[in-house]
Amino acid sequence: MRYRKRSLKKRICAVQKTAIANGLNNFEMKQFDLICDYNHNDKSEKFNKRLIFVLLILFLLPWILFVLNNFMSARCLVPSNYLIWEATRPLANCAYCENVTKPIVLYNVTRHEFNKYAYSTGPIIVKNAIKSWRATKEFNYKMFKRLYEETGGSYESLDDGCQFLNFKTDLFSLKEVFNMPEERVKNEPGQKPWYVGWGNCHPEILSKVRQYYNVPDFLPSDAEFSGTENIFFGYEIGAVMHLDYISRLMWQGQVSGNKIWSIAPVPECDHVCNGLEFYVEKGDIVFLDTRIWYHSTRIPAGEFSLTVQSEYG
Repeated sequence: MRYRKRSLKKRICAVQKTAIANGLNNFEMKQFDLICDYNHNDKSEKFNKRLIFVLLILFLLPWILFVLNNFMSARCLVPSNYLIWEATRPLANCAYCENVTKPIVLYNVTRHEFNKYAYSTGPIIVKNAIKSWRATKEFNYKMFKRLYEETGGSYESLDDGCQFLNFKTDLFSLKEVFNMPEERVKNEPGQKPWYVGWGNCHPEILSKVRQYYNVPDFLPSDAEFSGTENIFFGYEIGAVMHLDYISRLMWQGQVSGNKIWSIAPVPECDHVCNGLEFYVEKGDIVFLDTRIWYHSTRIPAGEFSLTVQSEYG
């Protein structure tokens, strides 16, 4: 019975709305005992919709904040401020990439000879520049694993500003990298290839690994150098195409294996410049202004690549 009354009331309300829509005025309406107040109904309806919307936001807010917090704090992703950096990056003078079709290749270069290239945008390859480094004989996966497992606070240093990059790998921390099964470490058949990089800024570890390499001795004597270095190692997939948002020029020493670099100009220079590829071999150093050259790398199938990278300016 109650349902029938409610249904009938709705039908009468509908008739009254139709009457008003067809020109029935308030005076004529007052001659009838109105069953419903339209203004009240409209206000109630709007209030209910607003209430439902507010309740929905309150319900979803903790989940939205949780997702945003995890996204913003995940070091395995490209940091969110890269988008801001790219949007606010000054437009480049395209002279840096005009007529660049291949890297400059240097052999047995002295500081005096390198001076004219030292602050250019590259790409430059200095052949066999690090053949005297102990790192070329002793750096490997197991050495870094031992260093990080035996040094207190080593993994925590990556949470304090030393970035970990997993690129296209399904490993989200350096600890995961050093906990891989032996078969995957060696990239055996059937295993997923992996490639990662990280900032090596734990003071004790940095002090130890610097015993195995040194800053290239042909760089300018008055150059400023970074207080940390980056390590990149792994198989096949390499780094995705990107710019580096750093304060100085980059150099990278190819300690183990070989690497193929692909570089491209910034978008505003596409009409005058072209991209190119070049091959870097063990013992070489690459110089490139990675702030204005988009760059990616890949590693020949089956090879393990390990590089040390730093900055100067």
